[in-house]
Amino acid sequence: MNKPFGYYILMGLTWPMQLFPLEFHYILSDFLYLLVYKLFNYRKNVVNQNLVNSFPEKSEDEILKIEKQFYHNFCDMFIETLYFTHINIKKEAKRLEVKGIDVVEEHIARGKNILIVTGHYGNWEFMQLFTNKLSVKPYYVYKKLNNKTFDTFYRELRSRAAHPLEMQQTFRQLAKDKMQKKPFAAYLISDQRPRRYEVKHWVNFMNQETPVMLGPEKIAKKTNTAVFYVELKQIKRGYHRVTFELLFGEPEKTSEYEITDGFMQRLEQSICEAPHQYFWTHKRWRFKKEEFN
Repeated sequence: MNKPFGYYILMGLTWPMQLFPLEFHYILSDFLYLLVYKLFNYRKNVVNQNLVNSFPEKSEDEILKIEKQFYHNFCDMFIETLYFTHINIKKEAKRLEVKGIDVVEEHIARGKNILIVTGHYGNWEFMQLFTNKLSVKPYYVYKKLNNKTFDTFYRELRSRAAHPLEMQQTFRQLAKDKMQKKPFAAYLISDQRPRRYEVKHWVNFMNQETPVMLGPEKIAKKTNTAVFYVELKQIKRGYHRVTFELLFGEPEKTSEYEITDGFMQRLEQSICEAPHQYFWTHKRWRFKKEEFN
């Protein structure tokens, strides 16, 4: 596949970052925080309103503290992503602690396919350090970006740890693998806002009526795939912990929306434990339930 010229420029600009440890680059992140948060006020109104609505019990000072922590984390994520473009994965593997992988492997050994669901929580790029931890190389499901440079950049970046699989092709590919008895595991970020015509189900998520995507549940049921929740949480700056937790081992026996509701409840638990690690700049609650009645 031909790559856009902008991709090569971006790769050239980020190449020198590998010459210095990640901790050095956090100096740049701190400067970026001043620009993004203090000077340009990037989506500050959106972030603040999302936090106020999600945590009505918190004081103004508590909300402000989370807001500042979020923007620091937001800038760290940007710098970490650029840093990961050229790193030696084996050398940096110490930055990711892995828990619960034995349960995943037990299911794979029994011939069970795996669906791994998560939200916009923690820095997902740390999953590159997870390479070769599973006995099957997984898919990562992605939504194609309009910007060709960044679409190529993220696809190439994440392809080191997983096979890229475009969202619209996901069910077809996984159903084909199941039919051919080819074992698979697939990562899905499953808390995106659905498109208006796709809105079928709402959950109370972070104290707000929230429309949810039903694709992961449909895939799990139709392919009889075990559903794991993965929590990617920052331990300290530059270090994350990934924890795999079985949510539904027999999805075909679940009731309608049980998988979707269970995932959203578990994600909310993670967010409440470390609110600043969630992606608050997104207009996740743009749709209002009364508009669909």
